[in-house]
Amino acid sequence: MLFMASLYLFVALPILAAIVRRDDQGFVNQMKVLINLIVVLTLTVGIIKVVTGNILTFNDVVFQPIFVLKFIAIVTIVQIAILAIRKMIRRYLALDIVTTDKKLKGIPYARLFSAFILALGYFFVSASRWTKANFNLLTPEQIIYNLMQPMDGVDGSFIKSFIMGPVVGASSVLILSGILLVYMRRFKLKIADKRQIHSWQWKSGWLILMSIVVFGGMTMMAAVKIDAAGFYQYLTSNSKYIETNYVAPTESRLEFPKKKRNIIYIYCESLESTATSKAMGGQMAENLLPELTELSKQGIHFSDSGQEFGGAQQLAGTGWTIAGMVAQTAGLPLKVPIDGNSYGKEKGAEFLPGATTLTDILAKNGYNQMALFGSDATFGGRRTFFTEHGGVKINDLLTARKDGRLSKDYYKWWGYEDSKLFEYAKESATKLSQSSKPFNLTMLTANTHHIGGYAETDMPKKYANQYSNVIAFSDHQIAEFIRWAQEQPFYENTTIIVDGDHLGMDVDYYKAIQSNKRHTFNLILNAPTAVTANVKTKNRQFGTTDMFPTTLAAMGVQIKGNRLALGTNLLSSEKTLVERDGLKKVNDELSATSKFYNNKFVYDK
Repeated sequence: MLFMASLYLFVALPILAAIVRRDDQGFVNQMKVLINLIVVLTLTVGIIKVVTGNILTFNDVVFQPIFVLKFIAIVTIVQIAILAIRKMIRRYLALDIVTTDKKLKGIPYARLFSAFILALGYFFVSASRWTKANFNLLTPEQIIYNLMQPMDGVDGSFIKSFIMGPVVGASSVLILSGILLVYMRRFKLKIADKRQIHSWQWKSGWLILMSIVVFGGMTMMAAVKIDAAGFYQYLTSNSKYIETNYVAPTESRLEFPKKKRNIIYIYCESLESTATSKAMGGQMAENLLPELTELSKQGIHFSDSGQEFGGAQQLAGTGWTIAGMVAQTAGLPLKVPIDGNSYGKEKGAEFLPGATTLTDILAKNGYNQMALFGSDATFGGRRTFFTEHGGVKINDLLTARKDGRLSKDYYKWWGYEDSKLFEYAKESATKLSQSSKPFNLTMLTANTHHIGGYAETDMPKKYANQYSNVIAFSDHQIAEFIRWAQEQPFYENTTIIVDGDHLGMDVDYYKAIQSNKRHTFNLILNAPTAVTANVKTKNRQFGTTDMFPTTLAAMGVQIKGNRLALGTNLLSSEKTLVERDGLKKVNDELSATSKFYNNKFVYDK
């Protein structure tokens, strides 16, 4: 739509120039051009929408030259038709804009109010489009949660794009429409037919009414874009599904082996099994994960289909980083009561104090634990979550600056690159392994974050698309770290798990792939042979919540009933909730408000 916006700009500037010069006739001429332009482009876009079923995008104009020619042809035809219709109408009716002799007094509050609500409506539409473009597959939980969180640690490019998009756009609409509506007090519409001449003043009341109608239309567009119906369900419903199916992870249900195993858990930002080839079960023409898929021959990979590589379904409340971590460590979705917990935003705030997580369990069993982040761990409440649950030591961007590994002002992408993350992970794993206690090293990659991912300087450029190259390079980095770990003395007694934290959010990259064909990647390496023997790995329907008990089982922990929280041990024959109830029912129930969840986990009553 930038092409259309540029056309409006060429008209808006002359209108402003006419206003500054108090050139009434120039203003009238430019207004006629603007009205004509709006009518022509609106009709053209409407025709294209009806014929093709698609609205115009910037990519249509830039990357499809033939489409531009077709667009220009339609504009020309529409303009000729309008001129012909206008000529016919002029035989019976003449319309014109003329100046009024009425003296202007007072401050035009009503017109300024009209400009304000027009700008507000534009902001709603623009912000909803920005949100959908940057964070696909949105849920009410994700929007509400992120609105409640501090901006510490967020990538500056996101803030900049929001400011330069919805904020600057709405501000421009406010200024331009305000100037235009106030100046229009000097004019009236002249209507002349064969019998008499009429005139219609641009009265404030009519302008307010029209602006309210436009505001209502834009608000409805924004509401559809962000699924307002889902918000209504989230705010008004109450499901007992979590209460009915929750299995408390009490100590009596768990039996650790005599020699406790170490765990290295790698959360891979937005990593999907979708990135494998179609022949392997993914959705790509070529396998972008050759090294991880090769390593999978040494371990366990769960697929939702009969093909080798599938993965988990993304359940409601698990579709962004901290929610994915909560799902995989606590077996729960991340739900946010409107009147409730700030999840670590404020000093002294608690993060799911009533939940028992993997790190809580490991802490009680004497584990040394570290969480390694290449960004500021404060973002999204990760610092609060991991420190409150098991006293996990945080090693993040701020830590690296403080201990001198990085300069005080070092900042790349979300903090520092994944190459440094794995370098620090090797140092941390070596140090942790020197203790007599078992260890848990958890880390989160970041290079594959949207939009487009982060291209490190030594990243091979095998593919035309940058994000494909970033995914492929991340595959190499993760696999290289795993191969290093396999050569270390501690590996014999260490289980390694690689799991995508959630589905990718790069809308343009995945737009051709149906959401039901996308799944997060998973891989379990070096679990005890007795645990992995005769395990069904294909045609498993599951969510990332099932990784909670599965991780413990992969560490040799025996689980009574093979269920913890809402998760099922995938290394057992027990059915998951998705297998038992179906994906739609599980998602519908998890999307609803749960008073049990709020009281039990959020407020710990």
